[in-house]
Amino acid sequence: MDKILIIAGEVSGDHHGAALVKELKKLISDISFFGIGGDELKKEGMDLLFHVEQMAFLGVGEVMRHLPFIWKVKNTLIERAKSEQPDCALLIDYPGFNIRMAQNLKSLGIPVLYYISPQLWAWGQKRVDKIRKYVDKMIVLFPFEKKFYEKHGIEVEYVGHPLVDKHAAYAPDKIRKIDPENITLGILPGSRLQEVKSLLPRMLETARQLYKAKKIHKAEIVKVNHLKADQYSSLLNGNDNFISLAETELYKRLPEYDAVIVASGTATLETGYYSVPMLIVYQVNPLTYWLGRMFIKVPFIGLVNIVAEKQVALELIQDDFTVARAVEQLTIMLAPDNNREIRETMQIIRKKLGEPGASKRAAEVINRFLQF
Repeated sequence: MDKILIIAGEVSGDHHGAALVKELKKLISDISFFGIGGDELKKEGMDLLFHVEQMAFLGVGEVMRHLPFIWKVKNTLIERAKSEQPDCALLIDYPGFNIRMAQNLKSLGIPVLYYISPQLWAWGQKRVDKIRKYVDKMIVLFPFEKKFYEKHGIEVEYVGHPLVDKHAAYAPDKIRKIDPENITLGILPGSRLQEVKSLLPRMLETARQLYKAKKIHKAEIVKVNHLKADQYSSLLNGNDNFISLAETELYKRLPEYDAVIVASGTATLETGYYSVPMLIVYQVNPLTYWLGRMFIKVPFIGLVNIVAEKQVALELIQDDFTVARAVEQLTIMLAPDNNREIRETMQIIRKKLGEPGASKRAAEVINRFLQF
């Protein structure tokens, strides 16, 4: 039996990992999985040692407070890897933890594959050297990542982005036109509870002011599966009748939005795939932000802008994210002519993300690696 250790420490990694596991099981009938994941990987039969909810640390302060638990997770994984002797380890995104784990696993003689690359082009040479030393093969989502790793002499395969598999059938072909009598704002406050607590209050106040100024007619928060409804609804007040909570998949809601205010992350890429005008917002601990700005070498934080290789969505980060500025920018992008122009510009995202079948192609890469 083939056995794979998977470490997916975030919700997006759980989703993409589950899609990959589903394809792997079609190629290899006798295979098992264990490690860190979420509900979707568990549904695919993975033996969960830790859940993604336990791994959702936001910023340097959160990590420092949870260091004893993080060491426990690391040691548990190492001991289980020693006893199970997996045929390979599959690390999915989550670079702060996974790059360190790659070193530990490599020292045990376990081959390491890395799916969904850390943003090394943003962080610089030190992490590149670690990848070269401890990772046997990178499996990347974007053509520019393949060129980057080839330039640095690292084994790499480009497979495309798995979100295309999920969204290709649902993204409308025609550009949505604003109905002046029925304007809807989407609110996407992130997948971590800390993000929701930090960002949603200002997002809601932004929606209230837009509604009061008659710039929107309704707003909708999209709930993520692993958070509870009251973790969102507790932030609403009695006058928020125009705001609803959608407990459904994001792909079902994005075509209905005229604009979105969204936490920086994978959701920006999904929103861009549907060509929805968006305002990207984020705020972390000041120390975390300061350290990040010291090392990050790209002009954008939003994944949709990084992929487009230009600004297709405005970013309000840290102290720039005020209600007044958010209202100002969303008002501009809700003007019909501006809205249409932004949607036309956003069409580049579909081209950049490629064709469906990324999960299948990634599974084929892993299958070939196991058979080599």
